[in-house]
Amino acid sequence: MEGSGSPRFRKLHFPVGLWINSPRKHFAKLGGRWPSAISVKSTTSSDAASLHEAPSAPSSSLSNSTPSLASPTPSPSPSPAFLRPRPAGPQSRTKRLSHLFLRGRSNSDRDRAVGEREREVWAHSAAPSSHHYLPPASSSAPGLIKIYGDALSSGANYRSLLANIHSTARQLIAQVITRYTEREREETDDAVLQKHSPEDFLLCDVIGKPIQQPDGAIKWETECRRSVAPWECPLLLVDMWRPKDGFERRFEIQRREDYEREEREREKEREREGENYQGVRWRRSRMSSGGGPEESERGHRGRNTELRRSISDMNLSLRRRQGNHVSKDSRGPGNRPNNNGGVQDRKNIVSMINPQPGEVMTTRASKAEAKVGWTNQPAEDEKDYSSCDLEVMSQSLILPPTDRPYFLLLQGYDQSKDFVLYIMVGHTHVFGRKPTMREREKDRERERKGKRPLKVETFLSAPDLLARHLLVRRDSAVPGTPTGQALMRPFRGGEVTHNGVAVYRETVLKPGDVIGLGSHFLFLYRDPRVTPAPPLALTLPWQADASTTCCPSGLVDRQEALRQYLGSTEAVLKFHSRHADSLLQEIISKNSSPDSGGGPLAPAYLLSIMIDHASKHLDPALTPQILLKSANLIKEIVWDNIKEFGDKHPTQNSAEQEGEISTPNVLKLSSDLRPLMFWMSNATELLNFFQVKVETMEREWEFEAPGDPVLTADMDTCSEALAQLDDVIMHTFQQCVYHLTKTLYSLLPALLDTNPFSSEEKEKEKDGARGTEGEEKKEGEGEVDDVSALPPKVAGLVEVYRCSLMLSREACLSPPLTSQTFGYLFFFTNTSLLNTLLERDGLFSWSRAVQIRTNLDLVLDWLQGAGLGDIASEFMKKLSITVNFLCIPKTRLIQSSWTSLQEEHVLLSPSQLHHLLTHYKLGPTRAPPASWAPPAGTELSGDIFESFLDHPPLILPNETPRLDLSQPIPSPELQKEVTRLRTFLWGLDQDELPANQRTRL
Repeated sequence: MEGSGSPRFRKLHFPVGLWINSPRKHFAKLGGRWPSAISVKSTTSSDAASLHEAPSAPSSSLSNSTPSLASPTPSPSPSPAFLRPRPAGPQSRTKRLSHLFLRGRSNSDRDRAVGEREREVWAHSAAPSSHHYLPPASSSAPGLIKIYGDALSSGANYRSLLANIHSTARQLIAQVITRYTEREREETDDAVLQKHSPEDFLLCDVIGKPIQQPDGAIKWETECRRSVAPWECPLLLVDMWRPKDGFERRFEIQRREDYEREEREREKEREREGENYQGVRWRRSRMSSGGGPEESERGHRGRNTELRRSISDMNLSLRRRQGNHVSKDSRGPGNRPNNNGGVQDRKNIVSMINPQPGEVMTTRASKAEAKVGWTNQPAEDEKDYSSCDLEVMSQSLILPPTDRPYFLLLQGYDQSKDFVLYIMVGHTHVFGRKPTMREREKDRERERKGKRPLKVETFLSAPDLLARHLLVRRDSAVPGTPTGQALMRPFRGGEVTHNGVAVYRETVLKPGDVIGLGSHFLFLYRDPRVTPAPPLALTLPWQADASTTCCPSGLVDRQEALRQYLGSTEAVLKFHSRHADSLLQEIISKNSSPDSGGGPLAPAYLLSIMIDHASKHLDPALTPQILLKSANLIKEIVWDNIKEFGDKHPTQNSAEQEGEISTPNVLKLSSDLRPLMFWMSNATELLNFFQVKVETMEREWEFEAPGDPVLTADMDTCSEALAQLDDVIMHTFQQCVYHLTKTLYSLLPALLDTNPFSSEEKEKEKDGARGTEGEEKKEGEGEVDDVSALPPKVAGLVEVYRCSLMLSREACLSPPLTSQTFGYLFFFTNTSLLNTLLERDGLFSWSRAVQIRTNLDLVLDWLQGAGLGDIASEFMKKLSITVNFLCIPKTRLIQSSWTSLQEEHVLLSPSQLHHLLTHYKLGPTRAPPASWAPPAGTELSGDIFESFLDHPPLILPNETPRLDLSQPIPSPELQKEVTRLRTFLWGLDQDELPANQRTRL
């Protein structure tokens, strides 16, 4: 029996034999959604042949017939459908099917009455405004269909068309365009009428529901849509597939390019949202039907039909083969015909829609019998084959892709959840596990802050994996990378191996490499675009040469490799994470002073190669810890040196020390400042190196989850390490310039009081010149080391500059910090001499000014020869201008006016210029001329003395490190120290091994 609302089998386009059941069985009750065609196979050869010959689409006599059975009381809702039993007598196949489905071409009154009642019941089941189509009374009668054409005419509602069950979507599109074009021709001029082509539009099957707005208007809300193929019949779709309760269907005409663009955007959005495209494509391939075009038209898809057939078709083929074998066996010699054969055949027919337990057991028994008859093997030996799940078998028939890389599973965690292939669909691929509720909340919080984390493409089931464990990038995601080569990097804290070696940072991934995730998953990376396929990167166990690990020659090779590493000039220091603290203590304790023997930059160089190895090959969490520990150790040593230096050179001088300050021992001061200058230089180089490493770490964290507390803690640790080095540089700089300027302060007044033209000074200058005459000067020495030609008191001042310069060169202080050190010394010289000069108005005469100018020129000439002339001229400019003002001849100065003098000496403030003119020594009886008087309103209340607080600020260097670790070790001293540390680390490794496994040098 078939109700008025039940599905019409003539329109399902499945072979009719698929719906045949046992004559004493009924179809299971059908739900609101029709199940896919699940095949049923008879064990008789005749039925198998007939099914095999059945076309993929039913004949016209089946597809065009009208229902011939209806319930007495029509109902709009679907009702269970039943099949009539097979007639007892033999009938032809066409007649059997006609009696079975009652689908013949009948024009009887009963058929027309049923059609009319069905149309009437359907039409009254809902308000006319709620439906967008009206089905025809029969296959030949037209039906009414509404097509919404907003894409053709903006603001248009719909057009009602008469269509029959054979009207295709292409024909309806042409009619709609004609209808809208006629209306436009009536409303507009023919000259501006826009012409439309049916090929530019699509007919869309839209499912949705009308929503009433607050203002009373009705707005259509689309739930889903599908483009209707040009050859499909819309009325047939309406009649066969109806939306579920609460939803309605309507047809819309849309522009093809707009529809395709929107679909591409939706596809990209689904990929961004992490939709598993691989799973979607796999399900589609499984659901595709077995029927299709000829082999010549199908291409490579047609050649893989066996792989892409539906489960129903695979079941049908397998059962057909089993049925043929049973038939052949029954007709063989020694077997007699059995009148109950038809009954036995019908027992082997099972409905896969809703099988009964007895039916399943009967079918399995029949399968076992068929297998026994075919292979002459006992039935119990075939238990596994008969109970095999064909759906699982179909999922195991997998061909790898040919156009994109994939990951082949070598070892998994849960066989019920793991797949064999994981295809890299996009240019980035993230492996991870299903996030917990707390992790989802964190991701949502980051998205609200505008920090969207990466989406996971492949979810794995192992418990030791992170929510985001591994990132693989290829092609456009890694510009400049050759085809077939990708980059892989684990997320922070993820356990990942690359060809058996633990990986902590981004590394190159090539086809044939083996990737390990956690302690369970192993994948083989393949890229079919690279031909021929490269071999495996890992040596298989049966390919390894076991003799190399135990024979004497292998031991000799290891000893030779160890000797080469210990004596290598490469800037490499290999160590294990567990030895990091011991190595750090060894470097600092053996290289804590300038006289340690490793060179001026030994601590910075050794710590740099240690940190470089840790940042490239060890756990990322170790690098910030090494940075902070090394900075703390350096700070402790520097604090001890400052305390020791303060005990030798107290800040407050007693009365007994005043005489010593007047004639300071500059060499002793220079010797005591060596440790501070040594650590200031090393701390500067380490600061530059640390900054580069921290920037590299930040770039590596680019793909990590924003705001990760672990990464935040690491960044705080790095920032603290940089701050510690900043303190070391600032305190050592402060101590050096303070004690140097303290020594200068006692020597600067001699520059103002010494007469370079006196006979005594000239005689001492000549004696110094004769003493140095004939002596050989060492390479690199010249005017920088020679101060004997200067007057004694001026030479004492220059000696401070010379010792400071030698200190900075011996410590290899960076050029920016050297310039700032001498800039501060010259600033102090300028300020101190200028304030002393302005305070002693007895020096305001031409004769004394010429002596000061001469002494100042001697100092500046020496600084120019030492390479410090530019810095000295910049910071001592105001002192030079003041002395030049006092050196102006008296006659010219008297004739000058206030305005001209101020224009010529811009750096002097009005109060300083007024002070110099007021106290200038013109003579005992001469008064200052009236032209020197400042104009009325000139501000003269300013301080005439310079402030020591206006010193230049210390700018910590931020430059490229001078320590180039890509070059060989630069000096024999460093080479000796690196070899010692390598031997020390080798000794630590040997101490952990049993005595019989140790390697001797």
